[in-house]
Amino acid sequence: MKNLLLVLMTFTIAFSAHGQDDTETLISGDIKSGGYGGPAVKIGQINGENGVFVGGQGGWIINHQFVLGGGGYGLTNDILIQGIDSPEDLYLNFGYGGLFLEYIIAPKRLIHFTVNSMIGAGGVSFRDKDYEGTDDYNNDSFFVLEPGVSAVLNLHKHVRITVGGNYRWISGVDMAGIGDSDLSGTTFEVRLKFGSF
Repeated sequence: MKNLLLVLMTFTIAFSAHGQDDTETLISGDIKSGGYGGPAVKIGQINGENGVFVGGQGGWIINHQFVLGGGGYGLTNDILIQGIDSPEDLYLNFGYGGLFLEYIIAPKRLIHFTVNSMIGAGGVSFRDKDYEGTDDYNNDSFFVLEPGVSAVLNLHKHVRITVGGNYRWISGVDMAGIGDSDLSGTTFEVRLKFGSF
């Protein structure tokens, strides 16, 4: 038994000493951390009309280039639902959010670029003009994938402004008068970032 323990300890020490310096990793060396948060506005097509989405995003910045965070957005203007037999006009309630991933290209430059994507879920329902929900029509949930690219201006050491474009891809909506393609579409986005970059 003692010999077995001695052999196991010898192998453990040998393997740990051998693997200390030759392990390849995606991120090596000291990890520098930062973070940001801030409001955002998106304007784009939804159900054949121009929608205005307000929300925000934030995240942990790893080594000035990788962002792991989250965000959420909600539709703020009236989008009329066509083709539904209803005694009153019905409007769209729409919101989504999820995990946000971003890669920052040349972050120290005054103007630089990012490639990003949001992966998450959301909900859609109908309401009347007085912002009350309707019991006559179902609501639904959906999956959302929203890749995008952005240009970033370093306004200050702790402030950035981002202008970009995204494509919102929706899957899983099955409601009267509206479907996935009606809720999917391109958006133009402006974001403010406050934090440590």
